[in-house]
Amino acid sequence: MNILLSIHHELDGSTGAPGVTVKLAEALAQRGHRVTTVSFDNIGWARGKLRAILFPWFLFGHVLAHPEYDVLDLSSGDGWVVNLARRLTGWRRHQLTLTRSHGLEHMGHDLFVESCKDGHTAMSWKYPIYGGGYRLWECRRSFKLADVSLVLNEAEREYAETRFGVDAAHIEKIGNGIDECFARVARHLIAGTSATAGPVNVAFAGRAVFWKGFTYLTEAMTNVLTRYPHVNLGLFGTGSTEAEVLAAFPEAVRARITVVPRYDNKELPALLGGYQVFAFPSLTEGFGMAPLEAMACGLVPVISDIPGPREYMRDGVNGIVVPPRDANALEMAIAGVIDDRERWLALRRGALATAVNYSWTDLAARFELLYCQRRQRRMPVRA
Repeated sequence: MNILLSIHHELDGSTGAPGVTVKLAEALAQRGHRVTTVSFDNIGWARGKLRAILFPWFLFGHVLAHPEYDVLDLSSGDGWVVNLARRLTGWRRHQLTLTRSHGLEHMGHDLFVESCKDGHTAMSWKYPIYGGGYRLWECRRSFKLADVSLVLNEAEREYAETRFGVDAAHIEKIGNGIDECFARVARHLIAGTSATAGPVNVAFAGRAVFWKGFTYLTEAMTNVLTRYPHVNLGLFGTGSTEAEVLAAFPEAVRARITVVPRYDNKELPALLGGYQVFAFPSLTEGFGMAPLEAMACGLVPVISDIPGPREYMRDGVNGIVVPPRDANALEMAIAGVIDDRERWLALRRGALATAVNYSWTDLAARFELLYCQRRQRRMPVRA
């Protein structure tokens, strides 16, 4: 098949939605498909919000110039112009169009508004114009008009059906995957001997921001580090300098905290090599790649009970699930596995068994099957 993928970011294989796009494109190409990716890099002459506003129109022009595509797999908000044209004119019936969620923006918006009301963050005067206005309209229209609405979790499925009015028959759910470097580590650890004894160290991967639960992480880990003098904390991909991150912790524990502001995703297995527990108190995730990558590296995840990670997490089987925004629950869960090594070992085995099933190679086969099945149905363009 000839497949077009779009993403409303600059391409970067080590970050979030752009990384998912890069890895899916590579995995599909390895299966023999011709894959083209269109991103903000293709309109580098535009900047900021102008680039974001123009991108759906640029993408429409690209699709007009390339009738050879069989599948248009377009990131949320990108494809509304393409699909509106199809609805109005009936053209390109042979092309299957999908709108892909990388974390449903409307759900993030609802959480943001709630957090503003609670005083945890503030809304700028600009936000309702684009981010909380026009952008949400674009995303809703993209999901409403595509042949297939592709979501990451059950909460997104319900939202698309009940809030967007998308027919359930047009919704598909497929999660994300892990790089082959992580899958190799997981297979090696499964085939090897049991984990060696040693101190239990805690890691976190994500930006040091409120939305990743960093406020709750600092409170919980300050107490853990104070209670257990042998425990260390690693903070990876914080996006902030070491000094800025360490300032959130008491001076007495800072010497046992390692901060890595940025890393290439392929470096993460080595960075996590000395850690056994992965704390992830995020408030919102479409899928949540970081816990799954940590699980592949032999870490036991302690995560917030939010959509996304719930797709692969089973409390007490392959990790521990705690209520969101609850620093005390996070602290108690981490302390529990530090104090009970046998429990940690059992959860570790469950985590490895889960992670090894999420390689991009396997997921590319699922997407290939989805594309083929949906094209064969020759579904009409929706109004």
